[in-house]
Amino acid sequence: NLGSLLQDQGDLDGAGALSREALEGHRETLGDRHHLTLASINNLGSLLQDQGDLDGAGALSREALEGHRETLGDRHPNTLISIDNLGMLLKAKGDLDGAEALFREALEAR
Repeated sequence: NLGSLLQDQGDLDGAGALSREALEGHRETLGDRHHLTLASINNLGSLLQDQGDLDGAGALSREALEGHRETLGDRHPNTLISIDNLGMLLKAKGDLDGAEALFREALEAR
């Protein structure tokens, strides 16, 4: 989508505006637990991480993981991606123990 293209091109502000708009639209029309809403949550979390907002990214990563666990279960590929995303974020924040626990969980589930 255009938001991810702008992110890839380095226009993080433009990407952020589009990602927030997409997430808002998905929440309003599809609900918080729809797979497209959860994908938008993951996308915005990734963008926030790229912008250095690790706390904001963490909140979204946790929301996406919780939604994937509830709707798809612990072993679904989308849930495992969310686990990995949160693990990478925790690693970036210096929470190596938290990251390791998530990476081990994802590995065991595969």
